[in-house]
Amino acid sequence: MAENLSISRYTYLFVSSKKKNLVYNSRTNTFLEVSDDLYKELLKCKDDKRNIRKIDIDVLSSLLKRKIIVEAMEDDDFLLEHQYETDRRSYSKYVLGLTLVPTLGCNFSCYYCFEEHKRMVTMNEETEDAVIAFINSHHESRQLALNWYGGEPLMAINTIERLLDKISQKTTLEMTKHSLITNGYFINNRVLALFKRYPLTKMQVTLDGSRERHNSIRKTKTDLYTYDKIIENTSRFIEEFPNTLVDIRVNIERNNKNDYYQVAEELQEKWKQKNVRVYPGFLRIDNEQKTEYASETLNHKEIEELLWDARQRNLLEIPLYPQSFCSKSCAANRQCAYIVGPEGEVYKCWNDVSDPKKIVGNIFTNKMTNKTLLNRYIVGTKWYNDPVCKKCFFLPICSGACAWYTLRNKYENGKYDLCTCTQKAPGMLDKYLESYYDSFL
Repeated sequence: MAENLSISRYTYLFVSSKKKNLVYNSRTNTFLEVSDDLYKELLKCKDDKRNIRKIDIDVLSSLLKRKIIVEAMEDDDFLLEHQYETDRRSYSKYVLGLTLVPTLGCNFSCYYCFEEHKRMVTMNEETEDAVIAFINSHHESRQLALNWYGGEPLMAINTIERLLDKISQKTTLEMTKHSLITNGYFINNRVLALFKRYPLTKMQVTLDGSRERHNSIRKTKTDLYTYDKIIENTSRFIEEFPNTLVDIRVNIERNNKNDYYQVAEELQEKWKQKNVRVYPGFLRIDNEQKTEYASETLNHKEIEELLWDARQRNLLEIPLYPQSFCSKSCAANRQCAYIVGPEGEVYKCWNDVSDPKKIVGNIFTNKMTNKTLLNRYIVGTKWYNDPVCKKCFFLPICSGACAWYTLRNKYENGKYDLCTCTQKAPGMLDKYLESYYDSFL
């Protein structure tokens, strides 16, 4: 029997800071604390699987149960199962994911914005009706996950109101998610009244770091100090919508990474015990050639260290511990998810909005016209096309790489480091796993 066994590629051995010999398996997301002798035996088994025959039969049975040791082909069979589950979720039509861009217009001009071809275009009523027909054409869908995006979507509040009325009256899908991404500047009485009729499950408001930095970046022709107005508007929303999760994204890069702590501490105190999360938004800034990240972008080690530190300060509630399955998908590589622009044009990724070269179809014809780009997104960006991912210990607990950047690496000569695996941040994996283990105790 032992001849057909080996240490699973999803098994990781390390000694904790408290000198405990820990064996972690990412496939089962479980730990085992072992003796010094067994730890040494397992290390030998990693080097030469023939050493497995020396392990006590009862101990071996326990290791097999936890998938620490596996039979031949078992890891490969798990890969197939994982691929199937990824595809099952990617190609499901049960939920229609729809991101609507009612306008490309925005009152700010942030230097890092990826929407380089922005035009002051707003959706007209003919396009609104086409949106309704597009929704109703998805006969296999039962639920609608609706998101508002821009530009700044609240600049087109008339369009949003009309569309919500039409969706309510002329479609039959159950709206299970309703979210808004906004800069928060235009939250007013009318906006509040509208979302009392059509409640949001989540709203994201973006700040560009500290008050001083934010005001230097996000200013209008008539308002040079927008930070306080956005905070005031958001406070009103939070008070009136206690059941809506409000995410405050604090944009940071290498030059202002400490801004996150300052803003998070200030806003956590201000909105104590409210349904609010303040999290760091790591800006990904391209170099001039648009082939890799510029020096201003935090590297993966810096990101992991900041997340760890924020968690230790109780500033971050987003779980950092492993989850046993991540779908590794987004709108870009899900079949039944679309971003619809103000002229009825269809994109597969938010980052493509306003780029005419990245349009994959149009809701007026209900046809996908750029099948090459569509297939590259839905199929070409999948993790199982990457041989490195398929061999990686972290795969079962990995959320996957960004489809947009994966596309640029595969087809546009990009050289972006896309791996978000904690192994790429030296010293952090053991920290996370030890803390995770201690949480069990």
